[in-house]
Amino acid sequence: MAAALGGGPPNPSGAHRAARHAAAVLDAARHEIAGALGVSPRHVVLTGGGTESCALALLGVRRPSAVCVSTIEHVAVRRSAEVAASRSGVALIELPVDADGRLDVDMALDLVPDGALVSVMAANNETGVVQPVGELARRLRADRRIVLHSDAIAAASTRSLVDVATSVDLCSIAAHKVGGPPGVGVLVVPEDLDLEPVIPGGAQERGLRAGTQDVAGAAGMAAALTATDRERREGAVEVLARRRDVLGHALARIEGVTITGARVDRLAGHLHLTFPGLRSEEALLLLDRSGVAASAGAACASGAPQASHVLLAMGMDEHRARSAIRLTLGVDTPEAAWDRLAIVLPEVLGSLVGGGRGVG
Repeated sequence: MAAALGGGPPNPSGAHRAARHAAAVLDAARHEIAGALGVSPRHVVLTGGGTESCALALLGVRRPSAVCVSTIEHVAVRRSAEVAASRSGVALIELPVDADGRLDVDMALDLVPDGALVSVMAANNETGVVQPVGELARRLRADRRIVLHSDAIAAASTRSLVDVATSVDLCSIAAHKVGGPPGVGVLVVPEDLDLEPVIPGGAQERGLRAGTQDVAGAAGMAAALTATDRERREGAVEVLARRRDVLGHALARIEGVTITGARVDRLAGHLHLTFPGLRSEEALLLLDRSGVAASAGAACASGAPQASHVLLAMGMDEHRARSAIRLTLGVDTPEAAWDRLAIVLPEVLGSLVGGGRGVG
């Protein structure tokens, strides 16, 4: 990113030498991002983050017959879907998930009409459960015309996105989820798909996202995606999943603790658990005091904790849903941190669940 800023004003739209330097850096970043996603560089549309990418996908599709989203989508997709359905005067249809938090493809096929805009995430940002986007794409397209979007933002940190990006029409990712800079995102858009710009103006990004591009941010995103791919090829993600599972097994020995999505494919760095008998904010406070940064679920604007819509959609009762704890770990989480987690988490959770003791 520092090198990208080294050629003068980072505006790639001019004709002078500094602009040509910036344009070359931007072009190289676009090609690198496209390579990581398995798509043409012409399909890479840079945005100001993941939320904007999702908004462009949901609000940009012209005249859908309905807007269909899974019940576990991120608020960035849910809110944009509500606006898109309202503006187009069509139904907003929610596609259910099973008790493991995985999309019910058979029910989706019954609910999605011909000509619909459909959005299903590649993996859930809370539970880490991987969604059957490829299967959904194949079966829906067998007998109807649809536009399919996938929010792959959470999945990008540990999964190859080639299969997702090449099986859907629109795919959203965000740089900060793969260790890149915040405020930079991408929407994969094929050239034959006619989208309405959310930010109109100049001709940047094929006219789909006007405004001077963040050249250094694009370079940072490209570097982060390349590093993520390298980590996966070298086996670091497999090691992460094994460590996550060892920690999960230890926590599951505490009476009442349940690992969410343990029976299905999950992102390697996600460990989501529930434990009835207390509210998650109690555990989060104690974990924070012990140096562990964890999270629970959604919160309303006032800051009062709410039960996660994801967990409620899975059929979990509100009492258990309000006891959720989510840990997201990375391939660069140091050995000392794993050792610390193995001590602190069982101690804290064990002390809270029925006044029991932690496990070693």
